[in-house]
Amino acid sequence: MTESLARAQELLDGGDADGALEILDPLVEKKPPSAEAFLLRSTALFMIGDVKQGTKDLDRSLKIDPRLRQAWLNKAALDLSERRYADSLAALERAKQLDPTAPDNDLNIGAVQLLQGKLQEASGHFRSYLERNSTSTDAYYLVATNYAMAGYAGPAIEHLRRAIELDERTRLRARTDPNFRELESNTRFQQILNTDSYQVPPGSYQRFVQVETPFGGTDSLLLRAVLDALQFSNQPFDRRVEVTPDWALIWGEMRIKISNNPQSKGQIQLTAAADEYTPAQWQQQTDGLVKEITVRLTSRGRSLPKQP
Repeated sequence: MTESLARAQELLDGGDADGALEILDPLVEKKPPSAEAFLLRSTALFMIGDVKQGTKDLDRSLKIDPRLRQAWLNKAALDLSERRYADSLAALERAKQLDPTAPDNDLNIGAVQLLQGKLQEASGHFRSYLERNSTSTDAYYLVATNYAMAGYAGPAIEHLRRAIELDERTRLRARTDPNFRELESNTRFQQILNTDSYQVPPGSYQRFVQVETPFGGTDSLLLRAVLDALQFSNQPFDRRVEVTPDWALIWGEMRIKISNNPQSKGQIQLTAAADEYTPAQWQQQTDGLVKEITVRLTSRGRSLPKQP
């Protein structure tokens, strides 16, 4: 049975609820009854929209083995979806009793308390969670989303700001996250999204390239030229490019910021960590990239980059 349960879990992880049910339906008929089989089948049933039978299977799994922590977490999520906050909190407390050191205990309990309007209690749990995850971008981001969903703009923005300090790509993630939708008209939130707060670490490589072609947003010729140059030179980079009206960021082995200088001419800032290249490699890589950008701009009748 263990192998079958593992296979069913793989199918569920891959989104194949029907395939998992083909395995699980016979397993829940076996004797003695398996709490894990009922738990997995409840998940599959929830995935296909059969909430009634899924709830029955979830309750059955807990009746068979009330020590199944994941079942209590699933029950808490189900109660939360139906706004039974007190029941959800009770289920989370049971999950905490089963594993007092689990890193998500305080996060989960704080999230439900926040929806209950218990800001002080929830904030205490979030602080405990962050104390154990003080360098985790995801931890600060998750706390920020919980505050945002509950309508607490101030703490949501402050925790998002900290997440961005730890990893600036979080800003790009927040742009399309529906959890922040209620903050879209918030001036402080928009300021965070449109501010590049990155500070070049001491000792990092840095190079500026000035060009006549100005940066002009998503459809900018300069942005397309840089992206084409990176692809042609086989330099790895994150395809998630962050673009604002005033600048664009491309992340890879080097960080590339495209913007305009005070004279409204294009400017490309190249930076990299000190341990990413030797000085000779840095010179070679940036020379090659600048050359490729030049080719693409001049082929469209644009001027050559100017080295400061």
